[in-house]
Amino acid sequence: MQYKWLQKNSSPNLILFFNGWGMNEKAVQHLDIANQKTKDFDCLHFFDYQNLQLPNFDFSSYQNIYLIAWSMGVYISQILSLPYTKKIAFCGTGNPIDNKEGIPSKIYQLTINNFNEQTQKIFNKKIGFSLNTQQTITTLKNELIAIQDYELTKHTFFDIAFLAEHDCIFPFNNQQNYWKNHASNIITLQSKHYPFHLFTTWNTIISTK
Repeated sequence: MQYKWLQKNSSPNLILFFNGWGMNEKAVQHLDIANQKTKDFDCLHFFDYQNLQLPNFDFSSYQNIYLIAWSMGVYISQILSLPYTKKIAFCGTGNPIDNKEGIPSKIYQLTINNFNEQTQKIFNKKIGFSLNTQQTITTLKNELIAIQDYELTKHTFFDIAFLAEHDCIFPFNNQQNYWKNHASNIITLQSKHYPFHLFTTWNTIISTK
């Protein structure tokens, strides 16, 4: 796994952002730009889940730690167990490869088998955002393969789950099936799989009740 501090200003508030498969910080760049001015949060960004190796972070200086996870990041975020102030999920589930609660297993395997430059363009159109162009097709495919083999906690509770009604990656009904038992509040967005164009700041997300 890779990580990058998007902001580190000794703020008392920390956001841990687990990105989606094949993504980099461009997915939330506009949220980060707003935070550069206000300095409301330090923000640590996780991405590229070809392995789950991380250093031993020390987060003890933070008064509030917020988990924000998108797509496959919802599942991968379970690698860290912390006293979160709030946990927020976007357009994913804790059971990501599943016929009833995630991406149907056949679709997931077909994505791996058929992934190439052309299907990447189709995928970008489906989600409403572009995969990380700095990564090769092979790297992106290897990340999918690696995620398939992880055995992380699949039944975990979040405070808020945002579901995209026009999601072509995690079927909307499957998201509903999962989150009805795993979230305090479920909010439906009129969006494709990529949801962050609907938000202007991290604070907007954090303050959702």
